[in-house]
Amino acid sequence: MATPSTTQRPADEDEFQSHEAPTFFVRPSDNVYSYFFFISPTESKKSHGHGWSWDIIMAYLLVGLNFFMQSVLVYLVFHAVVLENVDWQNGILKLQGTNILATERTSKCNDGGALCFNDNGVYTCAPPSVQLTGRWTELDTNGDGIWTLEEVKAAKDELQCKYAVNPVEVYQVLVDMLKLRSDVIWLHPDVVDGHAIHLPYFEYAMGDLIICSYRSQDMCSNLVQRGFFDMPLKHGTSPRVGTTIPSALAYCKKLLEPQGICEALLPSTYTVWKIQSEIECGSPSYSKFKYTNPGNEESKSLLAVNYGAPAEYELAQESQFRLFKSIILFTWLLLMFVEFKEVYKIMTVVLRYPDAADFGDDAVLVEQDPSDPEDVRYRIQGITSSHRRSMAMLCLLRVLITFGLAVVGVSYIVKTNGYTDLLMNGVTLVFVATLASGLYNQVLREEIRDQCEDIKAIKVEMYGWDWLNRRPALLDMACVFFLMCLVYGIMQWQLNNVVLPVYNSLECTCVSAGKQCYEANHFNKPFWDKYWMETVPGVFKEVSEMKAKLPAGAASYAVASGSAATMASVIHKTSELEQDVQKMVTKNMQLVGKVESLEKEIKGFKSASSTSGQYARNLHSFAATNISSSALATSKIHPSLPPQHKKDPKKVKKA
Repeated sequence: MATPSTTQRPADEDEFQSHEAPTFFVRPSDNVYSYFFFISPTESKKSHGHGWSWDIIMAYLLVGLNFFMQSVLVYLVFHAVVLENVDWQNGILKLQGTNILATERTSKCNDGGALCFNDNGVYTCAPPSVQLTGRWTELDTNGDGIWTLEEVKAAKDELQCKYAVNPVEVYQVLVDMLKLRSDVIWLHPDVVDGHAIHLPYFEYAMGDLIICSYRSQDMCSNLVQRGFFDMPLKHGTSPRVGTTIPSALAYCKKLLEPQGICEALLPSTYTVWKIQSEIECGSPSYSKFKYTNPGNEESKSLLAVNYGAPAEYELAQESQFRLFKSIILFTWLLLMFVEFKEVYKIMTVVLRYPDAADFGDDAVLVEQDPSDPEDVRYRIQGITSSHRRSMAMLCLLRVLITFGLAVVGVSYIVKTNGYTDLLMNGVTLVFVATLASGLYNQVLREEIRDQCEDIKAIKVEMYGWDWLNRRPALLDMACVFFLMCLVYGIMQWQLNNVVLPVYNSLECTCVSAGKQCYEANHFNKPFWDKYWMETVPGVFKEVSEMKAKLPAGAASYAVASGSAATMASVIHKTSELEQDVQKMVTKNMQLVGKVESLEKEIKGFKSASSTSGQYARNLHSFAATNISSSALATSKIHPSLPPQHKKDPKKVKKA
């Protein structure tokens, strides 16, 4: 009985047997590095070991050109894009301790270079002068309710280090602001002399200072929308705000307008902060809303403003966009991983492949190409010492340029917050990374490329863990899993240490909002409701009590000291009064003319009844009384008016 024949599967040269050491194959690839590695042994074989050939020289030129072009592109991308973005972020918030690409030396003091700073987990982004005036407990160091000039000078260095503004200068600004309001509020002699600022005066001036921190006139509608002016609109507690929506907007815009009250009174640091914040916040966008006045129930359509930079970092927090960015980042890291893997293979060949001297003339074999019987292919069995050194140097340079590409590429990708921009930036990076392949395919002629690509793969023993090397599929899975974990780690780090801090800072700076914004949480609607309803009325009460406690001479001195400051206001009010009187006289003259015309018409009706006559007499009496009273008031208020502007009551009565 015949036994069935058994057939054996042909052995695959790419697979290693269980009794053999794990190996991998180094095959020619379409880039200048592979061309440099394979062309030298084959060209030496063709020339029987005699010197260099033009193709070998071309290999050195292509490798040098590739390194030059990639280095220049990486350098420019790093400095023109990545570091510029880092500087922009540092202009908003100093990411100390988390920014691995920081170019400036960190300092313990706030240098004022950033719009915001982190104070115990809370972001404060108001102008330096407003930040300082919002911390009464840090100003009144002895807690007696009076901020003295001596306290300012004693704490000057500490406050200037923290808030990047000279507190003595801010102190003088508050004194000047109070002197300008001396026609509205009585000033203590210590305030007039600049020796001290009492808490009631500080609270009185704080309202205008806080409004100054909103930077732009466009923000006034946002403040109305948030209800910051609801109490004065409803109860009429603040004449400066008024009771109508236009009056509230006018009060706000007068403070924030260019060359307005805020810019005129606050230190120069405020103007610098205002210009810098406009640049950092980006272009404005507007959305329509309707606001109803709580006092008169009048409704008005307004435009709320938002800015491009906060919206961009808000997009960076969305899960869908983060997934999109993660895919782009994973693709880039996978490309870099393949580059490092190729370098690792070449270095293994350099370290473990036999020396050409051991094979003599058979270091490179010429054999028939199985795929094309009319052609030949080369088999490399050993490499020379000089070529080994050249390849080692090439691998070192390739590691450096690949590492630079990886770092710059990751930074370039994670800093981009837009779908289209992210996709285009990824394409740009791939172009830079595959420049070696482009030079190989575009520069070299087809014959020399075929010669390199037909070279038989080089088999070399692996380095590493033998158990894992014998399971290549598991090794590939481990590499993919490692890259996925790396992508997740980078995305989380960037979210927690860059995106969220910068977003919170931008939101606080541009629209004064956010859970971690000091100004948004302290100067919110409850604060403004209390300020308009309790603080401002309470200030005048406390000032009256202070005035009552002073001797009569001291109070008179304070009034006299403030009279010069109010002279301009008095002159202005007098001018307005003269204009009102002139208008009143003109209206009275028009009324007299109408009465005389009506008088003539009544006399023309001879058949008029006695009732009509009585009506005419009453009308004459009313007009005469009105004109007499107006003329008398005019004479008392403005005795310098010309005689023709005065009406004689007797003539009217006679008429």
